[in-house]
Amino acid sequence: MSGGNGRGDSWGTRYNSDMLLICGRRFLHILFACLFLALPSGVVASPDLPDAPLPFQDGQDGTGGGPFAVSPSADGYLRLVGPVQLTSLDPGLVRDLGHMFLVRQIFAGLVRFDDDLQPIPAIASSWEISDDGLVYTFHLDENARFWSGRQIVAEDVVFSLTRAFDPSIADGVVSALSAPTFLADIAGAGEMLSRRAESLAGVVAIDERTVEIRLEQPRSTFLMRLASSPASIVDSGDMSLGDEWWMSPNASGPFAIASWANSTISLEPNEHYVLGQPVVKGVQVRIGDAAFGGLNLYETGQIDLVGVDWQNIERIADPANPMSSEMTVTPLFATEYIAFRTDVAPFDDPKIREALQVAFPADRVASVSLNNRVGAAFGVVPDGMLGVEAWATTREADIELARQLIGESSYGSPENVPAITIYASASQRAESFRDALTASLGLHIDVVAVDWVSYLDGLQNREYPAYLLYWGADYPDPESFLLSLFGSGASDNYVDYQNPEFDTLMSQAALEVDPAARVAIYREANQMLLDDAVVVPLYHDVAYTLMRPYVQNLTMTPLGLLYLDRVTIAGV
Repeated sequence: MSGGNGRGDSWGTRYNSDMLLICGRRFLHILFACLFLALPSGVVASPDLPDAPLPFQDGQDGTGGGPFAVSPSADGYLRLVGPVQLTSLDPGLVRDLGHMFLVRQIFAGLVRFDDDLQPIPAIASSWEISDDGLVYTFHLDENARFWSGRQIVAEDVVFSLTRAFDPSIADGVVSALSAPTFLADIAGAGEMLSRRAESLAGVVAIDERTVEIRLEQPRSTFLMRLASSPASIVDSGDMSLGDEWWMSPNASGPFAIASWANSTISLEPNEHYVLGQPVVKGVQVRIGDAAFGGLNLYETGQIDLVGVDWQNIERIADPANPMSSEMTVTPLFATEYIAFRTDVAPFDDPKIREALQVAFPADRVASVSLNNRVGAAFGVVPDGMLGVEAWATTREADIELARQLIGESSYGSPENVPAITIYASASQRAESFRDALTASLGLHIDVVAVDWVSYLDGLQNREYPAYLLYWGADYPDPESFLLSLFGSGASDNYVDYQNPEFDTLMSQAALEVDPAARVAIYREANQMLLDDAVVVPLYHDVAYTLMRPYVQNLTMTPLGLLYLDRVTIAGV
C-alpha cells in the first residue's frame, strides 16, 4: 500500500508500510520486500497453508485469548509480522528480503555475519585460504548438528551447494535460482546451470569434517557471499518429503519450524544449533492476511517490533508520543533507483538517457517527498559503505541542459521522442519521475504498475525497457550493488548493461584485498554508471524501527535485522 505524506506535494510517499527491515538480502529489493518480514499491503494474498496445532491454548486467531491477546512479555515468545505472500523457504529459491530473513533463522551456512558485518564461523569452525585466493578449506565444527541431532558432515555441504545450482529445483528456470547471484565463482557452477554436469566440481569433501571449495577466479568478497541464503546447509533426507519439504525441514539454523496454523509460523529454538540454543522461548511470525497492518498490531500490543511506514514517522517521532522512545533509526545499505536499457528506443540514444538523468531533481525525493527521513542519492552505492561518507558528488537538476541534450539527440525535440514506459511494483517514485519530467521537458512518460510476483518474473525475463527498483545490499560491499546489478551477464542485471571498462573495474576489485584500493576502484565504477546514464538514483534508505523495551540483544545493522538467536525477553 502507499500512504499520503500529509504535505500535498507531488513527490510521492515512502513505501515502507507495515514493514521492518529485517533483511539482509537485497531484493527484491523492492522497497517493500525488505521489511519486517512483511511485504506491503496490496500484494496478492498468501497461498493456503496446512493447518497444524500451535503450542498454545484456544483463541489463536488474535481476536481473544491465545498468543496475540496476552502481553508479549508474559510467555517469552517474540512476535513479528512476516510476508503477506509466502511462496517458499527453500534456500535455493528465495529471492526477496522477507523470505531470506526467515531462511536465515531456519538454516545456517558455513559462515555468518557478526554485528559489525564481518564474516565469522558458523557451521565451519575455521578455514584457510590459498595464497592465490582460489581454494578455501573449511573445517566443520564438531558440534554442528541438524535439528534431529544428526551431525552435519562434509557431504551435507557438498549436497547443499550442488543443489543450489541445480535448475531442476526451479523447474528448469535458471533465473529463479539465487545461487548465481552469490556463488557463481565456484568452479563448475556454469556447467551445473547449463546442465552439462550433475555435480559441482569446485566443492569436494576431503574427509568427514573438511570441505574444499575451489573458485574459478579470486573473489575478495567470497566469505561474505557464503553468508547468503543459497549457501545454507540443508538435509538431503528432506528432499523425500516432496516440493514442500521446506515447510518442515530438518533445520541447521537457530530455529526449527514447530508448526503452521492460522496464518502463523511457529518457530522453536534448535537445541543443536552450532552457536548455541537461542534463549527466547520461540518466535511467532504472522503471514498472509494476519500480517497486514503491522503498525496497528504493534500499537495494540500484538507484536513486539515493526518498521514504521512513511506516513507515520513524524507522528511516532514526536517526543510527545510515548512510543518515540521505542523507535530506533538505522541508515541502511539500500538504494531505490530507476534503470534504463540501452538497446530499446528511446533509451538507445545516450543523449535521451542523460537528459532524463540531469532533469530529475533527485535530491528532492529525500528533502521534500520524504522529509529528510532518508538520504539523498547521487550514486548507486549507499553512503557509509566501506566507511565512505559520500560515494558521489552532489548535483542539482539542470532543466536547460536536459532540453539541450534532447535537441542534440537523434530525435531533435521532445515531441519526437517515443513514449517512455517505466515499470514498477511500488510506483510512487516512478510517478514522481513521470510528473516532474512531463512538466519540465514535455516528454510522454507512462508508469505501469505490476503486481509483485509478476514484476519479479518480468525483471528476470528482461521484459522492461525501464524499471524502478529498491535494492538492499546482500553483503556489506559495493560489489553487491555494482556487480550484482550492472555486471555483464549478472543474473540481476535487468537492463543487460554491458561496458567492458566497467567489467574490468569489477574484476580488479575482485582481486583487491586492500580496502583503500577497493574504494578507489568502486568510486570509478559508480561514476561510470552515472556517466553512461543508465541509472537515476533516488534515495538511500533509513530504517525506523519500533521495538518493545523488553526485547533485548537484538541488533539492527545497515543490512537490516539479520538474526534472532541472541534475542531475550526481559522478565521472562
